Amino acid sequence: MTGTILPDGVETELKLALDAKALAALLADDAFFPPDAKVQKQVSTYFDTPGAALKKAGLTLRVRRIGERRVQTLKAASGKAASLFVRTEWEHEILGDVPEVDGLVRMFGSALDGTDMESLHPVFATHVNRVRAEHVHDGSRIELVADKGMIRAGSRRTTICEVELELLEGDRRALFALARTISARVPVRLGVSSKSDRGQALLAEDAERMSKADPIWLSRDMSAADTFAAIVAACIHHYRVNEDLLLASADVEAVHQCRVALRRLRSALSIFQHCLDPASDHFRRELEWISGQLGAVRNVDVMIPRIDGQQALRTLRRARKHRQAALVAALDSARMRNLLLDLVEYSVEGEWRRGEIAMEPAGDFARQALDRLRRRMKRRGRHFRKMAEQDRHRLRIAGKKLRYAAEFFTALFRGRKAGRRREDLLSALEELQTGLGELNDMAVGRALLVELGIADADTLLPSASSRHVKKLLDRAADCHESLIDAKRFWR
Repeated sequence: MTGTILPDGVETELKLALDAKALAALLADDAFFPPDAKVQKQVSTYFDTPGAALKKAGLTLRVRRIGERRVQTLKAASGKAASLFVRTEWEHEILGDVPEVDGLVRMFGSALDGTDMESLHPVFATHVNRVRAEHVHDGSRIELVADKGMIRAGSRRTTICEVELELLEGDRRALFALARTISARVPVRLGVSSKSDRGQALLAEDAERMSKADPIWLSRDMSAADTFAAIVAACIHHYRVNEDLLLASADVEAVHQCRVALRRLRSALSIFQHCLDPASDHFRRELEWISGQLGAVRNVDVMIPRIDGQQALRTLRRARKHRQAALVAALDSARMRNLLLDLVEYSVEGEWRRGEIAMEPAGDFARQALDRLRRRMKRRGRHFRKMAEQDRHRLRIAGKKLRYAAEFFTALFRGRKAGRRREDLLSALEELQTGLGELNDMAVGRALLVELGIADADTLLPSASSRHVKKLLDRAADCHESLIDAKRFWR
């Protein structure tokens, strides 16, 4: 096995989420947790200032109580890989239950500039029963940790049920190999939220709300390969936080956000196709499969608010129930659960990373990709008003890829002028997508009604009049012209 050997002083974890039944089965299996596995009760209190200064700085400060010991830990997020938490951390024992501020200020003065460390106070706490066992897997040392417990933020509570694999020594690929062995034993999903992230969400009462895509952290000294890995991480994080909500409640917006997250992920595979290898074709096919399952539900969700006929609505709701059940079965399958694990490993450890294009500076790669996507958009938009429906759909897809690329690469092109140009581009793209999207919804809606045996599609979708279609096309054509005239923020 050849892969990345990580330096000392860096915590590298792979987190897996599972239910209580699966965790109990794993704990009962001596192959993973032998009888002499260490068992601990831990209470970790997380601290921040009234203005959440540490959170805003990307820092997490906690004091953990383990028996009579008190351990203070400050973590700084880096890596940005979904489920592969690569963090720099500083840990030492202290005497009491509150942080020792003087030592933190001496060590991290510059990172804590402007932070009133004297105002630190508890914001939430975790209470867990932890079981630990060490494994040697493919020559690498890994600590396997099972946590079950609760996060408490004031009067709010949420459960903890997860497994963490921490690389103590050796090759990062060993984490994925052990994770697959666990996945073959019990059903697990990638865990993309740390306990501190979940505590913050609980504190803000955001734990049960759908989540949109977050900005992606990139730096100009990154390679194209590291940029791809960061984008994959962000897309998978976006997907997984919404997948949990979808599975728990069948939430309409969670379905939509899961679909958007995977569409962004598929776009990333397309944008970076010149530096990836043929192994990426597998991920494209699999993502197309699960996107189709999500799309089948989303298409019904889009139609339901537009239909007035009671019989048609009953038919649509029955179809929604059946399609949701098929979607949940797909999401629960080993095929889907392992897909994300495999994709994360491919993004951070794939052989393609050694290629010449993969080693290009992130900024150079981004400029070329954005130029290429803009040229495609310009070429496909010629003779806009005379386009066939299929050609408009291809233009819409090209527009989405350009939009996602502009969002992905935002952090690489900073400055006021670049910001204004980017907003102009995104505004034109958004307007174009709105018009083309409505036209597409009409076409998909009519096809859906016919598929479900619902008659009088044009009557049930009154917005599909020729006059309204012409208005949408005229507006979309104007937006396309504005888009092509917009100055490139990456140049």
